[in-house]
Amino acid sequence: MVFVGFVSLRPQQNTNLNWAMFYASLYVAVALPIVNSLCVTIGFWKYTESSAFSLPVNLYFIWVVLFSAFPVFFFKGKHIFLIAIALFWLDLLLMPQLAAVNFFSLNSNWLYGEFLIITLVFLPAYFWAYCSINKKHIVFRAMMQVLVIGGIFFIGLPAALQAYELIPYQKLTRNPILFQALFIIAFPSLIAVYDLVYKGGGTPFPYDPTQNLVQTGVYAYCRNPIQWSFTFAFIPIAIYSGSSAMLLGSFSSIVYSFAVSDPQEYPDMKERFGSTWDTYKSNVPKWRFLWRPNSIPKGTIYFDEHCNQCSQISQWFLTKKTIHLGIETVNHFPKKHILQATYIDHHGKEYRSVKAIAHCLEHINLAYAALGWFMRFPVISHFLQLIVNSLEIQQIKECDT
Repeated sequence: MVFVGFVSLRPQQNTNLNWAMFYASLYVAVALPIVNSLCVTIGFWKYTESSAFSLPVNLYFIWVVLFSAFPVFFFKGKHIFLIAIALFWLDLLLMPQLAAVNFFSLNSNWLYGEFLIITLVFLPAYFWAYCSINKKHIVFRAMMQVLVIGGIFFIGLPAALQAYELIPYQKLTRNPILFQALFIIAFPSLIAVYDLVYKGGGTPFPYDPTQNLVQTGVYAYCRNPIQWSFTFAFIPIAIYSGSSAMLLGSFSSIVYSFAVSDPQEYPDMKERFGSTWDTYKSNVPKWRFLWRPNSIPKGTIYFDEHCNQCSQISQWFLTKKTIHLGIETVNHFPKKHILQATYIDHHGKEYRSVKAIAHCLEHINLAYAALGWFMRFPVISHFLQLIVNSLEIQQIKECDT
């Protein structure tokens, strides 16, 4: 507590370092109870003091500080493996001493549990801090944010409510309808994170902001799809758990949006993007989805007119009432060669083949856009592209024959 007080009250604050310590502490605070509960369940150790998460609060606090803020403050993301070895060695010394005073009992294979704690708790947290300090590996930073927020509200909150008997104990059972409802609600936030990373050059956290204002994709239909998904996702979860207490998650999301996010985000967005942000904010609502993306920036797709399939797809888009979508032939392509149908957005970023068609679908309406988001989602887009490539290879072989 003395260390935490010193870090919080020291006269010269390093904002970048502070957020790195915050990210590491946040991850350890979420991951540690989960991994520790797994270790207790397997039987690596058992605490004599009963607690909600099989982890005494005093030990939990010390563990979080030693595995996150303490090493980040002194080493600033460097020497990750040396620090991991040092922490493992420290636990080797302290764990038997705590067992000797009957703090907990250790099984003969407890070292495996220590390995899990270091691997699944410390290493990701410290590497996140390193990436934050040095502004590296933006995909990893965004993934960690999604894991942490999902862990807090979809694992930590139900576990806490069950531990204090605020909701009934619920075994995992199959409920396809509620699962599909949860997936439909959560999916816009996942594709939104993807676009923030690859189009905006940033992450969902306002303290790790984007470099570009993202106005396409899901953001052409809703101004804050992540907050929307997060707020309404607790409805099917509350139905599944049979307790209205789970709606605390929705309440927390709304409070965070109005009390924390908006007051910080709006002035920052205005300062960084000026009138472009004002126009976007006035045209795209925050808490509902538009049916038609009336203010989506213009994009252009280029087709090879000599390709029969491309011509058919081009004609199909011409029959739809697309918004701000230019459909051109290869003769107007700004570069010398075009290998597949290519979509170029308003920032000049290129998307080919499956992803190109997926982006075009976003210029029609919400139903087609949702299909497009699904088509260009990671793994799914790769799988669809493999199918397209195999069909093209088969057609080439048939032509040669």
